[in-house]
Amino acid sequence: MKGGYVPVPQAYLDELDPETVFTKHKEKSKQHWKYLTGILLILLACGAGLTLWYIRVITSHSDEDQIIKPVYDQKLYKAIVLDNGMHCLLIHDEYTLLSGVGLDLQVGSMSDVDAGPEYLGLAHFTEHAMYMGSKQYPVFNELANFLQTHGGNDNAFTTQTHTNYYFYVNSESIEHSVEIFAASFRNPLFRPEVLEGEKQAIQNELEKDIPQTTWKKFNILKIMSDPKHPFHRFNVGTKKIFDSVDFPSKIKWFYENYYSANLMNMVLLSNLSLEEQELLVRREFSSIPNRNITRPTFYGNPYPKGTKYINQYLVYENGALTQELEIFFPIAFSEEDMDLDRKLVLTILGDESAGTLTSVLRDRGYIINLSASTLTFPGSFTCITLQMHLTTIGCCKVKEITQLLLDYIALMRRQITEETWRDSFNLQQIRFNYHDESNIKTLLKSLPVSMSGAESSKFYLNNQLKHNTYPKEDIEKILSKLTYDNINILQGGSHFDTMDCPFPALDQFDDIFKSKYHTAQISDSWLNEWRRNSTPSPDLNLPPKNMFIPSDFSLVPPTHEVHPTVTLDEDGFKSYWKQDSSLPKSYIDCKFFLPELQSQSLEAAVVLRLYLELVGESLDSVSYAASSAEYQYALVPVLEGFKLQVAGFSDKDTFFKFLELVVGALKDPPKITPLRYKYQVQEMLYDSLNGIYSDQPFRQGFWLAKLFFLQDSYDNRELNEVILRLTQEQVLEKGRVLMTKLAIKCFTFGNHDEKESQKYALYIRNQFLSHILKSSYAYMGAVVALPPGRFIWQLHVLNPTETNNCIFVMNEISQSTTSGPSLRRHVLLNMLATIMKDPAYATLRTQEQLGYTVFTGSLQMLSVDFFYMLLQGSHYTPEVMMERVVEFMHSYRNTIKSLITNGTSEHPSGDRWFSITKAVAISQLMSRPESQIGLAEHYAGISQSEWPFFNKGAYYKTAATDLHKEDLLEFYDHYIIGRIVCFLEFYDHYIIGNSRQLIIQLHGKSYPIERTSSVPHSTLISSNTTQHALLREIRRRKQAMESVGVHFLW
Repeated sequence: MKGGYVPVPQAYLDELDPETVFTKHKEKSKQHWKYLTGILLILLACGAGLTLWYIRVITSHSDEDQIIKPVYDQKLYKAIVLDNGMHCLLIHDEYTLLSGVGLDLQVGSMSDVDAGPEYLGLAHFTEHAMYMGSKQYPVFNELANFLQTHGGNDNAFTTQTHTNYYFYVNSESIEHSVEIFAASFRNPLFRPEVLEGEKQAIQNELEKDIPQTTWKKFNILKIMSDPKHPFHRFNVGTKKIFDSVDFPSKIKWFYENYYSANLMNMVLLSNLSLEEQELLVRREFSSIPNRNITRPTFYGNPYPKGTKYINQYLVYENGALTQELEIFFPIAFSEEDMDLDRKLVLTILGDESAGTLTSVLRDRGYIINLSASTLTFPGSFTCITLQMHLTTIGCCKVKEITQLLLDYIALMRRQITEETWRDSFNLQQIRFNYHDESNIKTLLKSLPVSMSGAESSKFYLNNQLKHNTYPKEDIEKILSKLTYDNINILQGGSHFDTMDCPFPALDQFDDIFKSKYHTAQISDSWLNEWRRNSTPSPDLNLPPKNMFIPSDFSLVPPTHEVHPTVTLDEDGFKSYWKQDSSLPKSYIDCKFFLPELQSQSLEAAVVLRLYLELVGESLDSVSYAASSAEYQYALVPVLEGFKLQVAGFSDKDTFFKFLELVVGALKDPPKITPLRYKYQVQEMLYDSLNGIYSDQPFRQGFWLAKLFFLQDSYDNRELNEVILRLTQEQVLEKGRVLMTKLAIKCFTFGNHDEKESQKYALYIRNQFLSHILKSSYAYMGAVVALPPGRFIWQLHVLNPTETNNCIFVMNEISQSTTSGPSLRRHVLLNMLATIMKDPAYATLRTQEQLGYTVFTGSLQMLSVDFFYMLLQGSHYTPEVMMERVVEFMHSYRNTIKSLITNGTSEHPSGDRWFSITKAVAISQLMSRPESQIGLAEHYAGISQSEWPFFNKGAYYKTAATDLHKEDLLEFYDHYIIGRIVCFLEFYDHYIIGNSRQLIIQLHGKSYPIERTSSVPHSTLISSNTTQHALLREIRRRKQAMESVGVHFLW
């Protein structure tokens, strides 16, 4: 059972996605798409996952339903209430390839307290137990096993006030998946022997998260709260706690007392008709027991006024290199109240326009960035919170920062008008009506939660405002809670003893998340100063009227072009266009190829990043207003140069105005103040690059693999040396030189015709016309090609306090091209990654409890394909973990042999099983994103590649025609385990043969590097260097390996 306890905003701890985690630590500019937290909000954070601006449903127990949906949404909806009281939303999408179910129980970990004070983590443990077999389907993990062979996946998570389950699968398999899923809620089997193994799994899950900053901070928030409030309790659970009392019987008690149909909301999305969906849902879900339980509520403030739990100032170690400040105001409003009014308040608090709070704090050198959001626990309480990334100066200016915040709030009380509110209301309506498609995973997790908190006769799924008149009193009520005497301050960081101001000794310790901290009441002198200061700073102003609000939402007539077409093809410049009028939005994605990057190497790479940061900083005064109207941009460094991405509503005047601003700044960024350069550019980039050093080991494994295999790669700490050395004048001068020679590939997509597309492309070309190369240019990157053999790279986890180890195995396959053999290998690789995913998880995580994080998958660096497998845990030595991973990979050959010979119970022949599995793999390779912006990025990536072919589905189908079941075993033998066919009976299962395998062995702080390996047929390339010299060590090891055949091949 994959699951998790999610106490922090879902945006922070979204489900790990192996296909995207590899690029998580690309050094992103701070303006990447400019999705600012204060605009999108983390509503329902810590309790309800993500809020969707998606659909409003008003329903009753009668047959008459009213569905209010976005203007261009072509899906069909039906809301029903089953006889057992379960609310269900049925969504028919004729074209969806994936279908799925999301089910939300309006009970979470704060209800643990009802079982007794000793049952910490009971709700979380129950979540894990629900998929462990049912009366109708008693096989352990039967749903996961079925989904794995039918292109799907499942997961679950527990929050303070919700427990959420969801799955998705190929659309043709939805009915049987629903049957297995629903049976888990009708008649679950809580077998003690199965539950026993899950205790360690939850312990492993906790230990995975102990080093993480967000978890440390959230537990500190609990420590600060009133112990009488259930929010104060530790709700994840540990093996020690589970062993101390009779949890199996209490799990059954919790299920029987809280898993009631009247507390469940369910969403089904499928290509089945609404009538077919209703029959299926009524058949499978109506018999879930309705215990007529009242939804648990916990109204009451965990930080009550007049007690020591308010006006606290707590300093703690956050386990990261960044210095953070969080100021929060607890308020006792339920989630149904004043939703849009809170959004208005947060939007103004987080604005970055000149004169706003963020702008003034940056001008004074106190902060690098700021976001405003709500920390909401449905059925309980809400906090309005401001999170800031502090500069070294700002660490000692907490009193002054808080004073400016209170001044700004006082200004808001006086100057927010009906016009301000009306603009915000109109923007929310625009977002609702023209919301882009959510991916199925996000929708199934979030939409059932958004149905919660409703009256019995109706519910609102999009949290839209229920009235359109100016709610002056409601806004004043919110602002009245944001006062000096209703405030808590939380400051996180490290090395407080090196600051320019005194900090108290951190004399207390969080035993669970291993953080030192010190808490005290905010001094009377500070409170009195804040109270007496009734005159806001003259530097502060509310943001001006938004000039980016679009007005034209019309759609251009559709074309019949299936694939993107070339609109301009010149030396050094090429542009593609594809129309998509599903929404009134347009997208531009241009890749700038910079030859100087290859010739100047390290310094050029740093100059480019700093130059792009300067561009972003010069746009800060307008980008927040633009992003609130859904106009975003990104400047993203890539190996070849950088990408410029611009997106927004296709209103011609507004879109072009925004494009001109961004391109103008890119062409000639203005000089900024020295303070802003130091903190908003240098320190911002420095901190973003260093984030990897405090991240989880498995993410470090991906990053280290990139360093190892890519020729043009740099250790972030090596980049840091240059970042701190370069002045603003040098960056502008050298950056302009970099931009004097370039080639551009542009892709325009969305609701505009070919003429408008050419206008945008020509504008970009003309701005850089004198710099465009007049001859063709191709980036000549290289990937290390390993010789046959197994190479083990031993090194310490980059975070010296990290307790987890990680084994990251990479098998180099081959260069990916459009040739038939390459495409066939690609299909086989995708099949392998799919079929091994759940068995690896079930064996290494669930059965053997070697660690909580287990992934298998495929990835591509430049054009070279890799198969990978990783395991992260803290209870076994890296050597033992590596032995088991290697042993699993070799023993899985027998599983493949059995599958291609006998098939499965569902497909009882090897030929049938292979045919179905191959079809699933091809379907996944052919799949395209459902969202408009996802499609834009999909087509842009193809158009900017070395071999742009858009009909790859036809290529894959043709290439895979000649694939037979024996090819999968041959592929596994050759590329994964390197089994030498003519000597199969004489070699042990560790033989490596012709396969090319790198194992990155990351050692946590308690596990020293032994510089030996018990895995035979391996070559050690152990490393015992400082973090600062990491890249130099990698290069030295690369050179040392040349003697055994390593060379730059691809």
